[in-house]
Amino acid sequence: SSLRTSLGSNRHSLGDSCIDLYAERVMIPRVSLLALLTGLSVLCVLLARHRRRRRRQRTRQLAKLLPEKVVVESSLVSTDGDELSSRKRWFSCLLATSVAWVTVFLCSFNSSTAIASSSMSAAQARPRIVFSFTTTPRGIDDMQPTVDALVQQEGDGFDAVYVVVPKTYRDQAVQIPEWLLDGKTKLNQTEFRGVTFATGTSPYHDKLKLIVLDTDFGPASKVLGTLLVEQDPDAIIVYGDDDRIYPTQLCERALHYTHKYPDDAIAVLGGWISAEDDLYCGRSLAVGVNSVSFVGGAGGVAVKRKFFGLEEKTMPAFEVADMSKACFLGDDYYLSHLLSRNGVRRRLVSDSCWNIEALTESFS
Repeated sequence: SSLRTSLGSNRHSLGDSCIDLYAERVMIPRVSLLALLTGLSVLCVLLARHRRRRRRQRTRQLAKLLPEKVVVESSLVSTDGDELSSRKRWFSCLLATSVAWVTVFLCSFNSSTAIASSSMSAAQARPRIVFSFTTTPRGIDDMQPTVDALVQQEGDGFDAVYVVVPKTYRDQAVQIPEWLLDGKTKLNQTEFRGVTFATGTSPYHDKLKLIVLDTDFGPASKVLGTLLVEQDPDAIIVYGDDDRIYPTQLCERALHYTHKYPDDAIAVLGGWISAEDDLYCGRSLAVGVNSVSFVGGAGGVAVKRKFFGLEEKTMPAFEVADMSKACFLGDDYYLSHLLSRNGVRRRLVSDSCWNIEALTESFS
């Protein structure tokens, strides 16, 4: 039977249950490292002062043995005493400033402050946000748990969930299951700048939309298919995989981070590539930083429609159908390449609700 779940009545604020872990996982370790370096610097200064003081004491002892140096020694002691007091004052100021600086940063970059300063205000209009993924003949029969998680999001949820399906896969026609497209539902054939496709609403849920591409663009179809139908430059597209069960807070967390970082592509999975050439060839290393070469769709990636160009500028993205097999199948690298070419930073975030460790597989 069709799944009909009302999503508009839940106004629960997710800021109370989901935490931006940027402070705990990124800022606090960095500030702690800075505090450690500051402490080591202070220790080195103390050791240097101690050694200098011992040298002065030896000099004074030698001077006392020489009667003719008595007057000089008295002047030396007075000068050294004034210099020592001045250095003590400067050292105390430096130490107090360092402690105050570290304390301010540790207090400022905590989770509650980060969320409160960047959460979308009620007065701001909620942007259109959709989820998009593609599937294969094997996955299309097993992806129902993924669909259920996406159409039953907390809050208002996604405005639409797009399932992008190629008309043919490896020269064989793709059979769409009855639960996704029954005999009563008709798809509307259309085209966008020479790319032909069919669209329609699935009987499974009002928010579930089907896009059937006449040309198979590979795994990158998860985004390319939605670019054909979503033309609002500021519309948020969250793309992912068909074999992942995403958290019910994904939509609201994507809204939170795209508001906080409006010019970045947001993800929870990604890595760094040593050589960023046109095809992203090179060794990939997963790193724990918040700016990466490529982002992984398995964890979900939030982008804006304009990040891939508008109107005619969108079309170069569809050239992947004629590229090498490595590029055709490497959707994470290819889509990240498009973002990089358009000057869009790829950012990793740490969140208590939206993270790769919390995702489960609907099938494997």
